[in-house]
Amino acid sequence: MHATPTTTATLLRDAVHHLSQYGLNQDHAAFVGPATGHLDHGPLDVCAAIYMAATAEALPAVFRSTDPADVHLAIELIKGNRDAMTAIHAVWQGLNSKITDEDLCDGVPAVDGPDEWIDRVSYWAGTAPTSSAKPPTLLEVMGRLLRTATSLEHQTTVLAA
Repeated sequence: MHATPTTTATLLRDAVHHLSQYGLNQDHAAFVGPATGHLDHGPLDVCAAIYMAATAEALPAVFRSTDPADVHLAIELIKGNRDAMTAIHAVWQGLNSKITDEDLCDGVPAVDGPDEWIDRVSYWAGTAPTSSAKPPTLLEVMGRLLRTATSLEHQTTVLAA
């Protein structure tokens, strides 16, 4: 992971902008939900929003598909973007101390690596932990991304001092 903390912080803030514009997709079938209203696509999975921010481009069609092969291809696209993966890993690290083993189900991988970071961050943003009746709201997800961005900027400030 070679993105700088400032770049990663900016990317996370851009992802928050995309989530505020399109909404949060909490359906695990696809990275992007059905289009609504005047928007060019529907709500975004948190990892799709981060990827969109990293590429500064519209998401490829595979992000809208529920076909397992397309979902796999979308994951490979995310994994292939170093800046997106750095941001996703930073979000996971910020969550890691707040998620217990009881919050993780059999469907969430327990080993570390790029696939698991994507799965875990997407799972966190779309699924209620055992300690809560509801998954995080859009505002809670956006708040986590902003807190992670602020933490990264603070690390940069401390290192520069």
